[in-house]
Order: sequence, then structure tokens, then C-alpha cells
Amino acid sequence: MGDLLLIFLVTGFVTTLFAAILLTIYKRKIAFNERVNTYFGSVAIKSDERIPEKQEKDVKHFFSQYWEKGTDVLNKKVSKEERRRLNSLLRDAGYPFKSPIDFRLFQILLSAVMGLVVFMFFMPIAENKTLAWVMVAVVALLGFRLPIFYLGKKKTARIKAINKAMPDFFDTVNLLLEAGMGLDLALKEVSLNIKGPLADEFLLTLEDMKLGKSRRESFYELRRRVPSHSFQSLITSLIQADQLGIGMAKVLGNLTIRVREQRREAAREQAMKAPVKMLFPMVFFIFPSLFIVILGPLVITLITKGFGG
Repeated sequence: MGDLLLIFLVTGFVTTLFAAILLTIYKRKIAFNERVNTYFGSVAIKSDERIPEKQEKDVKHFFSQYWEKGTDVLNKKVSKEERRRLNSLLRDAGYPFKSPIDFRLFQILLSAVMGLVVFMFFMPIAENKTLAWVMVAVVALLGFRLPIFYLGKKKTARIKAINKAMPDFFDTVNLLLEAGMGLDLALKEVSLNIKGPLADEFLLTLEDMKLGKSRRESFYELRRRVPSHSFQSLITSLIQADQLGIGMAKVLGNLTIRVREQRREAAREQAMKAPVKMLFPMVFFIFPSLFIVILGPLVITLITKGFGG
């Protein structure tokens, strides 16, 4: 009886919450319809084609308003060290969120939503309330950590995309340099025509140079933003070549050859790891099936007829 009462209470709370949200969103429209019905009777209001767009804008405005309030509250509570750490994670992942405060607010909301869902579905039917509360806490903690895992995946995918695009990108830059174009203009032309995270990073570097930074400072900032060892070593070589006055075309040609050799060695390393990775699936999945197929009839014969059969 108590569990059934709790289900009704939770259902009523969720229904009331959604009703309050919808009432807040469509408050003006409801008031307008009431005034029209009051002065013009039961005259039907014709639906306009712009109503769905207006409703969508109202919903976005509603969520953005409360999102800004949440970021304002978190802005006072998140420390500088935590902001620096979150900004480093976002930078390595390519900034999928606008700021560390937005990312922290998303973590808190996701944790709260996942914990509330588990609470509503499992708490009423759970016999052991302590275990149910532990499950709610674990799911809420998982919801808080999932965005961190997402950033890690984005970082890995971004590094792979940058490493994959590096040889063709710098080969094209080298061709433009050999044709007589300057380094900055060659980087800009290639970045505008080749899409990807590598091109976006170089466009950001060129914007920094337009704002007054030197090429050396902009390249140092670029090396710090991209957590790829091969890319960082390549940018370091470009910085040294720029300081020493060495021709960039020759340097880039040698660097692209080195990058291709590194990718070839990485592919060989992955190929050498393949037998080790295949060992566990073979032992736990393939070999038992083979043993069942090969030795199964023999075992059945021994069980039914014995050794004398």
C-alpha cells in the first residue's frame, strides 16, 4: 500500500511540474486567447504558420534564461583551479561546450536527471530501500562522470583526425610554398579548403596573428592547444626553422616524410598487437565452441554406452 501511494505521489509531482513548465511557457498565449474569447465570443483563432517557430523560440528563450541563471550561480562557486582543469579538458576535446561553467552545469543536470529517473522507477518497487538509495547515488555519480568520458572520447577522436590529416595538409602547404606563396597565406588557403580540426586550429592561429601576436607566440599557443605528440614535434620544428631563417618549403617536405614514416610505424605496431588482442576472444569464445563441436559426440557416446560401446 505504501509503495502504491509513493507511485501516485511521484506521478502527481511530475505531472504538476510539467504543467507548471508548460503554463509558464504558454502563459501569454493563454491570456491572449482568454481575452479574445471574452470580447469576441467563440471566434476561433486561425493558426498561423509562424506559431511553431514562435513556440520554439519561446522554449529556447525559457531554457536559455534558466540556463544563464544556473551559470551565474555556478560562476560564484567554481574555483579558479577547477576552471583551469575543466578548460584544459575542453581545449583538448575541441571545446564542445562554450565554457567550463556550462560544462559543469551540464554535469550537474545530467546527474540529477539520471538519479531522479532511477529514483522514480526503482524506489517504489524496491524491497531493500538502502540498496535502492545506493543505486540512485551510483547512477547519479555515473551521470556526473559521463561528460568527462565524453570529453576523453572527443579528445582521442580529435587527435586521430589531426594525425590523419597532417600529411596531406602539409604536403599541400609545401606545394604552395614552392609555388612562391608565403607561409601565412599558404596556411590560410589550405585551411579554408580543407575542413577538419587541423584546419580550424590553424585558422585560429592566423586570427591570433592578426590580433598582434607574433608567429612564434601563435605557434607556441597552437602547440599547447593540440595534445598530439607528432603534431607538437612538427610545430616545434617549424618554430626553430622560423627562428633560424631556414626555408620553410624544405623543412615542411622533410617533416611530412617523417610524419608518414611515423604513421607507417604506428600501423606496424598495431599490426603486431593484433595477435595478442585476438588471444582472449579465441580462448574464451572460439576454442570452447570448437571443443564442443569436436568432443561433444565423443562425450555423449561415453555417457550413453560407456567405454565398451
